[in-house]
Amino acid sequence: MKPNRPENPSGTGHAEKRAPHSIRFLDPEWERIAAFAGDRGLAPAEFVRFAALAAIENEDGASVDRLAPLIETTFRLTYILGTRKRDEMVEAGEREALKSLIAEARERQDEILGGGSD
Repeated sequence: MKPNRPENPSGTGHAEKRAPHSIRFLDPEWERIAAFAGDRGLAPAEFVRFAALAAIENEDGASVDRLAPLIETTFRLTYILGTRKRDEMVEAGEREALKSLIAEARERQDEILGGGSD
């Protein structure tokens, strides 16, 4: 076992045959994952598997539930900062730049979510 290598999460022994599954990442996301995993002696896909399984390790969702307050706080603060910046741009007469930023943000969201809002 390599140093810093996580233990297999429960129920993920090597005795059972694994089937490949596709998951999509933006190139910059995958590069970050690959660098992080490499620093810990893991293949990127192996790290993603361990991380996903660790996130749902408890069947009651306890490990994911711990993230809920952080996600909610992040969303609220992002909304507050976005609203403040929007108001500043409107007051400065930058409505067209604001429209452009909103359109770009929607495009990025569609890319990340793998769909379109058309």
